[in-house]
Amino acid sequence: MTSILTALALLQGARLASGEYFQQRVAYRIEASLDEATHVLRGRARLRYLNQAPAELDTLFFHLHLNAFRPNSAWALRELQFGESRFQRLGPADHAFERLLGVRVRGVEVRPVYPGAPDSTVVAVPLPVPLAPGDSLIVDLDWAVRLSIVPRRQGRRGRHYDFAQWYPRIAVYDAGGWRHHPLLPQGEFYGEFGSYDVTLDLSADQVLGATGEVVAGDPGWRPALPRPAGTAAAARSAEALGLLAAATAPGRKQLRWRADSVHHFAWSTAPDYVYEGGAWNGVAIHVLYQPGDTAWHRGAAVERTARALAWLDTIFGPYPYPQVTNVHRLEPGGTEFPMLVMNGSASQGLIVHEVAHIFAHGILANNEWLEAWLDEGLVSFLSNWFWERRGQPDIWVRELERAAERERAGATQPVATPAAEFADFAMYQAMTYTKASLIFLMLRGYLGEPVLRQVLRAYYERHRFRHVTERELRAVAEEVSGQELDWFFQQWLHTTATLDYAIGAAATERLPDGAWRTRVEVLRSGDAWMPVLLRVGDQVRRLESRAPRQLIEVTTTRQPAEAVLDPRRTLLELDYSNNRRAL
Repeated sequence: MTSILTALALLQGARLASGEYFQQRVAYRIEASLDEATHVLRGRARLRYLNQAPAELDTLFFHLHLNAFRPNSAWALRELQFGESRFQRLGPADHAFERLLGVRVRGVEVRPVYPGAPDSTVVAVPLPVPLAPGDSLIVDLDWAVRLSIVPRRQGRRGRHYDFAQWYPRIAVYDAGGWRHHPLLPQGEFYGEFGSYDVTLDLSADQVLGATGEVVAGDPGWRPALPRPAGTAAAARSAEALGLLAAATAPGRKQLRWRADSVHHFAWSTAPDYVYEGGAWNGVAIHVLYQPGDTAWHRGAAVERTARALAWLDTIFGPYPYPQVTNVHRLEPGGTEFPMLVMNGSASQGLIVHEVAHIFAHGILANNEWLEAWLDEGLVSFLSNWFWERRGQPDIWVRELERAAERERAGATQPVATPAAEFADFAMYQAMTYTKASLIFLMLRGYLGEPVLRQVLRAYYERHRFRHVTERELRAVAEEVSGQELDWFFQQWLHTTATLDYAIGAAATERLPDGAWRTRVEVLRSGDAWMPVLLRVGDQVRRLESRAPRQLIEVTTTRQPAEAVLDPRRTLLELDYSNNRRAL
């Protein structure tokens, strides 16, 4: 199945100029209505697609991600390999689905093709007439979806619905061709930036949070959302698609949302959601949580969301969207979307992590199937850095020790491995989150914190609302720091090379003038290299040599008690216990 998709992508990619950056542009107008009796949502979308690539397109690819959460999907079969059958065993009334009911391109009916069948998370739409560079077209789609009773980045329970990846989502076409990929447990998403104009028809008592801003209707927040200026005019100017009646039915309501410069639109709704609101630096904060959860209430989740925004402002710069919504979803853990995070708890760590993803992946939009480390590793690093700044420096020690255990066991793969090619989900997690975060820690140690801050801010300013890869991050880091860093990225991301420093012999002696001279033998094993700090008494030396054995002489005014390598614990080593020797 994946070989067919890979061949198609390579065929398209071969037609592009090597290294030439471009970005397609999309605009969605969506109408959808949720029937709670059947749990089925009917939708109609009009997609405007502008081809800014230098190649002609004869096919468009879409993701139907909800088809992953059902028996015999690529996701379910991959989980079976890992000994898990939660979606494989779901019955016909319980699994998710996403069914195309009709597709029209420029008004012409088109028969979709499923190149990965029996998996149907990717669908190809042949174009009646090829789309030339610089030209655009309109695609009209009708579909029906249902969420799974087992929550995983989506889900339903009673009248609570977490709608993520719920509409036919256009795949990214970039310099590598079509980036369609079946949805699997390892890896997440990649999307085209654009605008969304979404009208939802729901039961009148539903309380809803979503990507974007409300421009018409009542989301059920109490106190009620003030009616934005110009709401009536905005509602009249909406492009009606004909799915929803002009007059809202009794017991129902319609809400219209708008979002710009985003690559996805997600939402969550439940009639018993409790709403709390706030703001930070002019950004509206909306929190919706399940009743009775005191961890969220009385402004706790609002304050933690504001704290996350404040921290990330010091790293990247201003938050570019008008609002952020934090909803209490059914599933534990969290998932990020533009302007919206779905969290299973109100813990500060989870909120920082997911809100950080709005920057790293939502705004700096990497391909999580190819380079998951680029956002997951960076966000994990930023989350740990947040706690370090709040008085928990030992958080890095725990991460380093956990990673070193895997390194010693040889249970690693290159961090830059495509997500689906990791041996299992545990390996994916360890490499993409933990080890990748430590790579950023080592980069900070090498460049220095002030320089890394400049790197991350420049990376954000230059590439926000664009697709990014390792190449963009590395180029900014080299320019800002004035150093060549290919050796760093290559060894830590693309190999499994290990590093271990140790102190061999060490001795100190009193000099005639009363000073103390210490000779230290520094040993390095493994194929990786990093500069290392050596502390002897009150003296600290940065050792830049790549030699496997160094003899270092240090003079101090007082007798030193010990010699220590990497005293600040910033290097991923196999064994830290051999870094210290009493004198």
